[in-house]
Amino acid sequence: MKIDCRMTSLRHLAPGVALALAVLAGHVTDRTTGQPLPGVHVALSGGGSLSAVTNSDGGYHIRNVKPGHYTVTLSSNDVLPQHYDVTIRPTDKTRTADFVACSTTLDYNCSGGSF
Repeated sequence: MKIDCRMTSLRHLAPGVALALAVLAGHVTDRTTGQPLPGVHVALSGGGSLSAVTNSDGGYHIRNVKPGHYTVTLSSNDVLPQHYDVTIRPTDKTRTADFVACSTTLDYNCSGGSF
């Protein structure tokens, strides 16, 4: 008996299977002042090299995120690395995750590690 091991075309998959990717989006603000933090690198671990940099409003969008559990790391020249857990569910099209970070420029009492 021969087994056909060729890749199946995406058009033969059930609806939604090929489109099960989500967008992780939100804002990063300063923990003391509440001001948006532009230029913060937002990176997902466990999902390859998915990342974004916050815009002038502190907003970010990371596309093509597969369902699963991730650690989000925030970092920049004035934001010490900070880690958060995020879960993307298979039903999520867009998962909103807002983060509060400690900016050494705006906060003088930042300490390293997770917040």
